[in-house]
Amino acid sequence: MDENSNATETSAPTIAPEENLEDKVSALEAEKVKLLEEKENYRKAYLKSSKAPKSEDDEPEDDDKLKRIVDERLAESRLAEIARELNDISQKALKENKELKLALQNKTKTPPAAMGTHSESPTAVADGLVTSEQLAYFKSRGWSDKDIERYKKNLQKKV
Repeated sequence: MDENSNATETSAPTIAPEENLEDKVSALEAEKVKLLEEKENYRKAYLKSSKAPKSEDDEPEDDDKLKRIVDERLAESRLAEIARELNDISQKALKENKELKLALQNKTKTPPAAMGTHSESPTAVADGLVTSEQLAYFKSRGWSDKDIERYKKNLQKKV
């Protein structure tokens, strides 16, 4: 593995702006797991190399040790960035949730359709029991409004 390939592995995953936050969180979590595994591999390699017998020509080992330390620091800084991004996402979600709760509390309730003001009066043929022709016939026969209302009540009892 050369230095350039390691730099591309620890860079942030590219996420399109149209993706939702859940996808971004899952991508960040996957990257976090990968970085933690790499960090553990660096530690295991260091322990293995420290237990190995040392020879007289150990100069390349110093370069490897420095490279390992740099890689660990890069991984740690990327883990800190991931933690900040996850914190920002959770703060944004909490703020949005709070705003939605407030909007829901402030939402005006619509009154039922049957409610009205006290000044409204019912129309003469609103219930559909008596047609306008029947009403005209009753009026021609001399029925009063009280008689028509009694007739409607009797019809309702039979239905």
